[in-house]
Amino acid sequence: MTTALPIDHIVVNTRFETDRAASLFARLGFTLTPQGRHAMGSVNHLMVFGEDYLELIGLPTDGGPLRQELLGQPVGIDGLVYRPHSADDVHAKATAQGLPVQPVHAFTRPLELEGRQHAASFRTVRFPPDAFEAGRVYYCEHLTPELVWRPEWQRHPNGACGLRGLTVVSRNPSDDAQAYARAAFGAATREADGRWRIGSPSFAVELIEPATYAQRYGELACDARGRGSFFGAITLATRAPDALREHVARLGEEAKHRIHPDGLAVSLPGFNVLLDFRHE
Repeated sequence: MTTALPIDHIVVNTRFETDRAASLFARLGFTLTPQGRHAMGSVNHLMVFGEDYLELIGLPTDGGPLRQELLGQPVGIDGLVYRPHSADDVHAKATAQGLPVQPVHAFTRPLELEGRQHAASFRTVRFPPDAFEAGRVYYCEHLTPELVWRPEWQRHPNGACGLRGLTVVSRNPSDDAQAYARAAFGAATREADGRWRIGSPSFAVELIEPATYAQRYGELACDARGRGSFFGAITLATRAPDALREHVARLGEEAKHRIHPDGLAVSLPGFNVLLDFRHE
């Protein structure tokens, strides 16, 4: 079986509520990086794990430029990002296969570490915003990984230790599965229960029908916002389930949760986000 590219990160679009989202995720037991700022008009916080990370991205509120691709998307799970060995190589490979990717884009994000200024540098290759109805899909090459994967950011009180999957809810899962498989340079396989799966190292994109999604998560389910396909849940691993439950309990009405045989699903309705924690 063809293994897809490894996952780099998953994105949650917070639009103009980044500070509120950062407070909520911190109280849920995540360690967040200090707020960063991109020149193209966005701000972010990362929750860094062993090999990947979860990103809160939003728009500045101080009158600076606004990143148009974020304005065009609703609040919620918004980005699936793979990690290629080289942005140039993945662009060439995608183009050769007829994938509608945009040119390689290089950018930096300033940050301060131990009183010194640094610039985290990246090169990305993106699909057009409307290529996938559920959200943005792209590739990210890190030129300065040592400025992202730092030990002080990789320890989380809730025990979170890595991304394990992204659930895509689709009215046409078989067709969408093929599109996601091509984007990941992997293969889509149909499971016995009707799910479709594209596997990467330690991570999988899962595609399911709306009825299956509703049955699995009930009142925790994200709002489709009128879309025929949307990112419905992020699966994460945790090594401290008891600590996670304590953090969830402290959120009160800001979170809904459901215990299941493999872990704990947590809905954050204020940001249309569902996090499915699995014990590891």
